[in-house]
Amino acid sequence: MVMAEVSDDIASGLSRRIQPTFGYYRQPNGWITISPVTRLEQLKYTEEGWEYLEAYGAFDVTAYTVNHPFESLFMFGGAKEMSVDQVIQTGLYFDPPLVPQCKQHLTQYHRSHSVACWRGAKKVEFPQLADVPKDMIGPFVCDFCKRKMPTREALDQHQGVAHSKPLGNIQMGRSLGTSLAEVIGNRQMPVTSNPDDGVLQRRIKELEQVAQAKPVAAMETCGCATTYKVGGKTFHQRSRLHQKWAKKQGIAQMA
Repeated sequence: MVMAEVSDDIASGLSRRIQPTFGYYRQPNGWITISPVTRLEQLKYTEEGWEYLEAYGAFDVTAYTVNHPFESLFMFGGAKEMSVDQVIQTGLYFDPPLVPQCKQHLTQYHRSHSVACWRGAKKVEFPQLADVPKDMIGPFVCDFCKRKMPTREALDQHQGVAHSKPLGNIQMGRSLGTSLAEVIGNRQMPVTSNPDDGVLQRRIKELEQVAQAKPVAAMETCGCATTYKVGGKTFHQRSRLHQKWAKKQGIAQMA
């Protein structure tokens, strides 16, 4: 009897030591996170406005858990608990993870999932995305490296940092193309009673007048068949082409 009583005490102590200490909380912003679920930690988080999602159990944190943080939540039907913002921002929606069917948390008694756990595994579904506008649903693929991004904002940030040079060239090209198209369109646009059209036509005429009024430098033609600006004769005569021609003609060379 004594040995049996000792064994029960040891078993009870062991049970307390191996009790999983991590679970899920919903933060005030609606996002779900993994954190310790001991009594003291629960009290602290609750005072900060966190909600402990006790229905989804507790588990141990391992390297696998870190890489698959929401597997236990999904395994017990908790995908619906996630906010739309978290599902979209994390990109879970365009590459939903598979969920094992063993319904067992990772603990000392179930350290990893076996082949049997994955038999019949299904991808997570997020019913809360049903009413999300289609233009918010990606993935949004990078034009340069084809990397998939969960939001347009994430795509813009990625391309602006990782591909700033080619992106700048493209933006410059688009800007020049747009400007050229506008100029061509404006020149071909007939004058109408639309006030904006009149403004465009007047502006084009002003630019043309400025261009026509710009003085054109007078030019002279040398015997070597080369033209040069008036006042630039001396500089022209020092050129190799003129001196070569002058030598053939027996004309004295300039020093």
